[in-house]
This record gives sequence, structure tokens and C-alpha cells, in this order.
Amino acid sequence: MTDPVSERRAHDSFLTCNHLIAEHSVNLKRMVELDSERQFESANNVGMLLVSPLFMDLSDTEKKEIAALLKRNTELERLMMSKNCEALDIGRDAEGDNS
Repeated sequence: MTDPVSERRAHDSFLTCNHLIAEHSVNLKRMVELDSERQFESANNVGMLLVSPLFMDLSDTEKKEIAALLKRNTELERLMMSKNCEALDIGRDAEGDNS
């Protein structure tokens, strides 16, 4: 089992706007990947129910990781606001030159 991402990190105050935006974007992509994996596993679990009840809930780890990523992104958004980062269009890639 992987450890969920920490909401705050010691080096956060040193991150530039580009770093904050890039990490936020990566976190969003990871949440989409986790949700897709969960949906795929749920579809496959129907057949596994007949084989073994051990495979019934494979999404608890994914739920915890998504919750941690959401908390981290909220912290990243707070940091972006405090640094007056211009690119608060959170869903886009970090292409600007804000630092």
C-alpha cells in the first residue's frame, strides 16, 4: 500500500508558481487515473465475486489517496493565492513563466 501524499511539506514556501501549478496538475491527473482504475476494477469485480470475496473492495486505498490529493491541491491553491500566481486556471498545464 502506498502512503498518501502529505497536505503540507517543509519546502512548500520555496516553490515557485510554476512548481505549484505543475504539482497541482499532476495531482489532478493522478486523481483521474485512480478514478478510472476504480471504475475498471469495479466492472471486473463482478466476475471475481464468484471466485473469492477477498476482491470485493479494492477501492479503499484509492479513496484515501484521492482524499489526500484533494487536501494537497487545496493547500497548493492557497499557496498560489498567497504568491499571487497569475495562472489560477488550475486545469491547464503549467506553461507560463510565473515564479
